[in-house]
Amino acid sequence: MTTIMTTPTLATPSTLRDDLVNWVRPRVALVIDTDIDTRRICTDILDRQGWRVHVSTSADEGVDRSRIVNPDFIILDGSLRGPGNRDVIEYFRSVPATELIPIIMLNSDADSDSIKRGLAAGADIVLTKPLDPEEFVLRVDSLSRLHRIWRELKNERGVLGEQTRILSSLLELSALLARTEDLDTILAKTIATAAEITLCRRISVMLPNDDQTDLFIAAAQGINERIRSNVRLRVGESIAGRVFVTGRPIILNTQEDAAEYLDDRDLRLFNGLPMMCTPLCASERVIGVLNMTDRFHERPFSDNELSFLNLLTNCTASAIQNVRTRKARDEARDSIVIALAKLAEHRDDDTGKHLDRVTIFSLKLAESLRQTPHYETQIDDEFLWNLKRAAPLHDIGKVAIPDAILLKPGRLTDAEMIVMRTHARVGAETVRSLLDRTPDSMFLKMAEDIAVAHHEWFDGSGYPNGLSGAEIPLSARILALADVYDALRSERVYKRGISHRKSVEIIAEESGSHFDPEIVKAFLTLEAEFERLARDLSD
Repeated sequence: MTTIMTTPTLATPSTLRDDLVNWVRPRVALVIDTDIDTRRICTDILDRQGWRVHVSTSADEGVDRSRIVNPDFIILDGSLRGPGNRDVIEYFRSVPATELIPIIMLNSDADSDSIKRGLAAGADIVLTKPLDPEEFVLRVDSLSRLHRIWRELKNERGVLGEQTRILSSLLELSALLARTEDLDTILAKTIATAAEITLCRRISVMLPNDDQTDLFIAAAQGINERIRSNVRLRVGESIAGRVFVTGRPIILNTQEDAAEYLDDRDLRLFNGLPMMCTPLCASERVIGVLNMTDRFHERPFSDNELSFLNLLTNCTASAIQNVRTRKARDEARDSIVIALAKLAEHRDDDTGKHLDRVTIFSLKLAESLRQTPHYETQIDDEFLWNLKRAAPLHDIGKVAIPDAILLKPGRLTDAEMIVMRTHARVGAETVRSLLDRTPDSMFLKMAEDIAVAHHEWFDGSGYPNGLSGAEIPLSARILALADVYDALRSERVYKRGISHRKSVEIIAEESGSHFDPEIVKAFLTLEAEFERLARDLSD
């Protein structure tokens, strides 16, 4: 069941204020006249018509009272003079708060010149004293009706402008989401647009966990981090959980609505009424929910707003689904590539654990370097993510090396070494062929850098391009040390492994020649952990 309380149109804050004023209080009239009989007649007639009447006996008093009561209608003696020794009607027409209010001017003279002066000064109608009650009622009704129509037209223009603004925001959101591949950016922009549309200050997007059993807060505005990290709702329970299952929005505008739906878990997530929870649907499937509460003016949600929010949630859900589909496709591709790399590694490593060890060693070094000022901006979460996937591809070019050379049990000849060294270029070319098909894959770009450069030396004496220092990509400099440490420790058909202590000494001695000194420093702080990992992951 969905509870919806509607208002006729989606109002702007200013038009909403006008509507509330009309609904909460009766129309207000201000009568300014020195004559007691005129004030009594006007008051009696207006009171019977449902007006709340305020009276003043002088121009200055009437001006002061108008600032307090904010009249919807003014009846005044045309002979009065007020601020700056001007006719009061001229003053009212010069002030923004009263310049458009209907004004009936009462004149003691019935001559045409006097009437013309009153109209020229800004009166809508000029009546002569003594008043004809029937004519007075008809004039007041006529002016009030015209003014009400004018206000309605003004409000409609305001509503149209507000709707145009909202649709422009949704169009901007749609264009941005169409070119965004980052989930955090999608969620942040969605929340910002929802806040702009609904004037809510507490907004959250909830997504399901991998098992589709619980909802967690993936992004939020106006919710502190402690609540955000601790909230977990079972699918099917609480408001968000029910919306996720049914695919239908729940809107609570009143305490009666809240009593039917809210439970203790909802009170942690939402903050007062009104509130709305609406599904994020893609391809007729619910993939999350959008929660909104803590609204400016506590204005009830309307059907019109729900229509706009449906457009917003459809855009968001499609963008999230595209990111997930793309991520699943990329992960499947990455897994296949890494599996092929491990298959190639089996040719000279029966278990393939060499790739696992080198990957873990590389990640440990990168995480340690990240804590230093020089590398804290270069090594971020994305760098680590790409390194984890790129490291296993460092020797993929060995697939092109003949078994007679790759598995030779003794020292290679110079000619054989030349062939062996081609694996760096072959590996880079292999990765490049994949990268040409998926040019947006940053992990494959890093894998290409590592494949071609992990045998370069810091002093420029390595191969295949004789790069030195910072010319060698950081990822390749990191993997070079990890690869050499594992090669020193591992037993192969052509050599026996050496001890951890001897391996550490060799790497320390080659700091500045083979290896980047900063990476060697990081290694030396981690060498005990390297020893443990080498033991735990041994073949």
